[in-house]
Amino acid sequence: MQNYIEATELLEEYIEEYKKLLENQQLNKFNAPLILQYRSDIQDIIDFFHNNQENVPFNLYQDFQKLIEHIGEFDQKLVDIMPEIKRLININHYKNKYPKDHWWWYS
Repeated sequence: MQNYIEATELLEEYIEEYKKLLENQQLNKFNAPLILQYRSDIQDIIDFFHNNQENVPFNLYQDFQKLIEHIGEFDQKLVDIMPEIKRLININHYKNKYPKDHWWWYS
């Protein structure tokens, strides 16, 4: 159970950082890859919860679902700024480290 509690806390922290970076109007070559990295870290935790759904205590799974309910909105903002991110960094340098279902590295 401790793993799920820690994962929930980490997810909350990553989502907050992801949101802050997306709201930052000063994209640069340092924070642009961080946005994508946080999104990948978030996806890894989402996958962890989905893959272990039957083992996660119900109340923790509800907390998890509440945390991710706005991911789609944040991802839309990511889609909007992807041209700028691609202008700032060589995304090909990073994307080979991530699975193809992490679409933000491949879009």
